[in-house]
Amino acid sequence: MPVPYTEVEAAVEALREAELDHDYSGLAALAGRLTLPVEDWLAPGERELLRGVDFHSTPAVFLRFLRGKARSSGLRLNGRATAGSVWVRPTLPAAEKQLREMFPEQYPGWVDRWSGHADSGETLYRPWVGGRDQDLSQHAAPVQFRVPQLSLDHECRCGFRGQSGDDGRAHAGHHATWALGVRVPKNLFWPGDLAVVTTQSPIAWRRLVYKVAGLPQRENHYDFRSWSHLGKPEETEDNVRAYLLQSNGHIVGYLAAHDTDHHRPWDLVDESPLGDADDTLRPRVDLIWVADNYRRQGVGAMLVQALADDFGSPVTEVSWSTPISRPGLQLARRLSPDGIWVS
Repeated sequence: MPVPYTEVEAAVEALREAELDHDYSGLAALAGRLTLPVEDWLAPGERELLRGVDFHSTPAVFLRFLRGKARSSGLRLNGRATAGSVWVRPTLPAAEKQLREMFPEQYPGWVDRWSGHADSGETLYRPWVGGRDQDLSQHAAPVQFRVPQLSLDHECRCGFRGQSGDDGRAHAGHHATWALGVRVPKNLFWPGDLAVVTTQSPIAWRRLVYKVAGLPQRENHYDFRSWSHLGKPEETEDNVRAYLLQSNGHIVGYLAAHDTDHHRPWDLVDESPLGDADDTLRPRVDLIWVADNYRRQGVGAMLVQALADDFGSPVTEVSWSTPISRPGLQLARRLSPDGIWVS
């Protein structure tokens, strides 16, 4: 039973009383003294925690421990380790506050103590111990540059073609986005993995859809993007909407859709004629795009299934816009092997 040296005699006595006299009050008192005051350390306000008084490990190790505790509580620690202490100033990000207010059943007993907190005038001044303002490049030798001869006149699978004129930076940035997905903006609160954006959604979400729609447009050389609703929020008769799937902080899946009542059945056989017209209202897949690193992993099928579930119909009732690309045909055959609706 490891205990601090100052508590050895108390621990021995508490164990003796518990074993011989069945008196556990000593153990309870010892546990109370040894319990870490994490809630006090993460309370609002800035404070200095001293080594040898509040903790005994090295300041860097203790700071990592506190960061983990703060992260599990949804807090931002704003901590800094010095030679003999750790400075902390816990704050509550707006997104974490909104999450706890939206789902109180997941955070029973949670009370916001951080919003609006103001430190008293008696707060100690946090000393400067080095950082971004420190000039660590004084008297350094300059880096030498060369002009590389790059040939970027070929077309890449990401859709980028031609000479960028900036040593390939534009192509590299576009290719990374095409492969990994569009980075989720930090100002958007995204509690789930799949977001459904409509023409009545906030402009930040509609602009994000427009940005994502530029990737399949460039990859497949379409004349127009599959999303153009950047004006005032408005309702559309055909319920235009977009599905955005995020993973690891990036948007990796995109599906544009609307509802229509003009369809014909097709048995998915090459050169086979379409069937008779049908005027049943169905959701239609306008376009599906998946980031390159996430293809052939079921992302497209999941997006089509989400579209069908939202509409309240089987996935075999989803309609597909023509012409359908080869990957689109493979996906359609997997979801509806007996045939699909096209429009």
